Amino acid sequence: MPNANEMLLQVRGLKKHFPVGGGLLRRHRAVIKAVDGVDLTLERGETLGLVGESGCGKTTIGRAILRLVDPSAGTATFHTALEEGEARRPHAVFDMKKSDLRRLRRQMQIVFQDPYGSLNPRMTVGALLREPLTVHGLSTRGEAGDRVTELLETVGLNPAHARRYPHEFSGGQRQRIGIARALAVRPELIIADEPVSALDVSIQAQIINLLKVLQDRFRLSYLFISHDLRVVRHISDRVAVMYLGKIVETATRDQLYAKPLHPYTSALLSAVPLPDPTLGRDRIILKGDVPNPANLPPGCPFHPRCPLAEARCKTEVPVLEDKGNGHKSACHLV
Repeated sequence: MPNANEMLLQVRGLKKHFPVGGGLLRRHRAVIKAVDGVDLTLERGETLGLVGESGCGKTTIGRAILRLVDPSAGTATFHTALEEGEARRPHAVFDMKKSDLRRLRRQMQIVFQDPYGSLNPRMTVGALLREPLTVHGLSTRGEAGDRVTELLETVGLNPAHARRYPHEFSGGQRQRIGIARALAVRPELIIADEPVSALDVSIQAQIINLLKVLQDRFRLSYLFISHDLRVVRHISDRVAVMYLGKIVETATRDQLYAKPLHPYTSALLSAVPLPDPTLGRDRIILKGDVPNPANLPPGCPFHPRCPLAEARCKTEVPVLEDKGNGHKSACHLV
């Protein structure tokens, strides 16, 4: 487990709202609250799994932390050194100028969901891996070639592959190239956005094991975004469950999978397939559909689908609070 005294990332009150226009004058008719007041922490060497249904705002959180989209509100503090030899200190990511943000991005990288769409098909693998080195001025031309060889070997690929193009590789190999590109600038944080969802199950295991090996070797921290709770259980130290733009439960991996506190988490876990088909499990079938994010219901956003909802749930928004031993849940009934 990571050292509790080495905080890497603190996110407080993160919001990202998207206005929805309409009509002849394109006036704002509604606002989609993709992320609505999220708090997260991540320590050095830790993996935080962020799970939830498609459209709940997981990817938006990752992109907002990296400033690939500008947040509507909130703060993100990243504890790092911008230059070699500097002391580690906190940096307010959302307030940084572009010049400082570029230096900070060396410490924050992303691995995308689509291992093909994220690679330029007109560039060789070697060129793709040299590009971040050039942008950040980290090596000369000769040194870059050695670094490309090192990166390919690190992720289990042949250095001779540097002369090939992305279309010449399988999906798993392309994702290894994406991971190598993220590692090129020696970051401290990697945001992995559904990095194995487009891969076969056997290849998923290879990529997850590779990420764990790289984490131990380079002391990386991961924000691992996924809808697959089996994968999240295998790689995460802590897990945050998200529903309609809000975090509804956070806990250590063992706490969450042994005793979920929020009804939504319980429903998600009940849907995870068991490896032994003879073992029974009581499925929790959620009624209705996910509410319109541009017109959320009052009270708890989950109450229209919750099998345990009471009158209070329909009017009062629950607060994410500690229910004991650091296990937090946003539910009136816990």
